[in-house]
Amino acid sequence: MSFLIHICFDNSSLFARNVYYFEYKNIRFKLIQNNSYKRSDVLLTIVSHKNREEEKVYLIASEYLSALSFRNNSLVKMWKCGGISVSHNFELRKAKCRAFDFHRTPLGGYYIEGGDINKIPEIENEEQKNALILFKEANSSNNIYLSFLFYWQILETAGTNAEKWVNKVFKNSFNEIRVNQKDIDNLQLKGKSLGEYFRDDCRNAIAHIKRKRKGKTSIKLDNSKDNYRINISTRIIKEFAITYIYKQLKLNKSMYLVRYKGKGFPLYVKQEELRQKPYKIAYPRENAIQLLGKRRRLTWHTKKDPFGM
Repeated sequence: MSFLIHICFDNSSLFARNVYYFEYKNIRFKLIQNNSYKRSDVLLTIVSHKNREEEKVYLIASEYLSALSFRNNSLVKMWKCGGISVSHNFELRKAKCRAFDFHRTPLGGYYIEGGDINKIPEIENEEQKNALILFKEANSSNNIYLSFLFYWQILETAGTNAEKWVNKVFKNSFNEIRVNQKDIDNLQLKGKSLGEYFRDDCRNAIAHIKRKRKGKTSIKLDNSKDNYRINISTRIIKEFAITYIYKQLKLNKSMYLVRYKGKGFPLYVKQEELRQKPYKIAYPRENAIQLLGKRRRLTWHTKKDPFGM
C-alpha cells in the first residue's frame, strides 16, 4: 500500500486554476485550491513508505512554498494534515482532497488575485533556503513582534553582522530600498544609528522582558505607542530583509514550470536549461487571466483536468 500525503497551506494569493500539477526536486505534487473562504489549500503527493518518506516530502514542500511566498509576496503557512492509504498503482491525477482544515493565518477574507506558479526563485544553498523560510513565517505571522525577530534573523543568515549591514545599506544605497522617509523619521532614533536602533530598541527589547541596565528601551505588549513603533519598524526591516536576500544572498536566478514540447508532466527547470530543450510554459499566463475572470469562489473539484488527461 502507498500513502496519499496531504499538506495543508494557507495562501493569500489566488491562482486562476483550481488544480495544478508540478514536479519539484524530483517529487510530484498536485496543488488543489479549496474554497478559500472556508478551508485551506492542499498539496497532495504519493509515497510508497509513509514513515520513511513523509518528512522528506514535507521539507521539500516547505522549501517550495517558501519560494512561492517570496515570489508572490503572499501570506503562506503550511502544516501536516494527514492523508489516506491508496493502492501501489494509484495515480496522482485521480487524487482528491480528503483531509480539510481551517485557516491558520490572519487572511481576514483578503486575497490577491492573479497569483502565479510558473516562476519561482531558484534556491541554490542552505542560506537562501533558510532566509526564504524565515521570510515566509515572518510574512504570515499575525504577531508583529515575532515578525520583527524573523526579519532580523534573515539579516544574520550568512553570518553577517546585521547592525553593521543595515547601517552600510542605509548610508550607501538607501534609495534602492522601498522605504518611506517619513517612516524613518517616525522612529525617533534619538541619536542612534538605524542598525543600533533595530538591534537594541527592537530586537533586544522584544527578546528580553526585563532589562536591568538603565537607559535601555523596554517594551510593554499592551502599550499602544510600543505597538505603533514596532509596527513601523517591522515594515521597514521587511524591506531591508528583501534587499538582503537579493543582494547579500544573491538570490537572482529563477526556475520555470514547463512541459517538454508542451506535453508531459509539468516540472520546474533552471533558467539556463530553458534554451537547451524545447520547453513550453506549463500554464500560459493569458489563459490564466481568462480563467480568473470566470471564477470568484474556489472549490476542490474541477470538471476538466488541467493536466489534460
